[in-house]
Amino acid sequence: MTGHFIRRAVALAAAVVSLSASPSARLQSPSDYQALKKEIDALKAQQQALQQQIDDLKAQNKAPASAAPAGPIQPVNLVFQLDKVAMRGSEAARVVLIEVGDFECPFCGRHFRQTAPQVEKEFVDSGKIRHAFLNFPLDKHLNAFKASEAASCAADQGKYWPMFDRLFSNQTTLGLRQLPGHALALGLNADTFKACLDSGKHGADLKSEMVQAQRAGVTATPTFFLGVFDPKTHSAKVSSRIVGAKPLAVFEEAIRSSLAALGGGAARND
Repeated sequence: MTGHFIRRAVALAAAVVSLSASPSARLQSPSDYQALKKEIDALKAQQQALQQQIDDLKAQNKAPASAAPAGPIQPVNLVFQLDKVAMRGSEAARVVLIEVGDFECPFCGRHFRQTAPQVEKEFVDSGKIRHAFLNFPLDKHLNAFKASEAASCAADQGKYWPMFDRLFSNQTTLGLRQLPGHALALGLNADTFKACLDSGKHGADLKSEMVQAQRAGVTATPTFFLGVFDPKTHSAKVSSRIVGAKPLAVFEEAIRSSLAALGGGAARND
């Protein structure tokens, strides 16, 4: 995978050099020159994003094996408050899968592409569990925090999960100037979205999510917690934790174990 990113980065760099040095570029009108400059800037942004992904992959490869357990581990006395956290799934489901993630994280993207669709189909869409997303934008991902804000701004217009899907499907185009384009693609009111994003109105709530993740010992994304959701307090008492973009079998085992602990039912109203 690293080699694939490197080849793409090299191709983008070559394209930037070619566009910059092209004799024909010097013969363009001012408007054509500006269009060409925007294209070069976009290519450079993609190159920078790809380089960040390469750096993340290298860091992951150097991480000690103990940093990412093979299967679920059991945290002790850990409770998440989820009243302001995005959540989907049946309101009757008592088991909740809390995903702690970063929209710019390549490993979160890998989970989104490779494992999340099966988990969603088998457990969320069937009504067995809920799925909550807790934002934990890492400092090294310069676009991640604003991307989280963009998802929250989309939630104001009833489009959180469509924006969630779009951001993870377009991880190389999460720059501040690119986020309004994602909003338009989803049919959001552009002015309302921009006003929300510019104001930072959801910043405090996102920082609160980050504090919860830090208190839970999260140091890398993605990290997942399974717990029992209390609809009265909108909190979840955690029973197990999964660190990293693990295979589907790891999630199936952990989720089924959590469901079995509730007597095998997805819905209990006691």
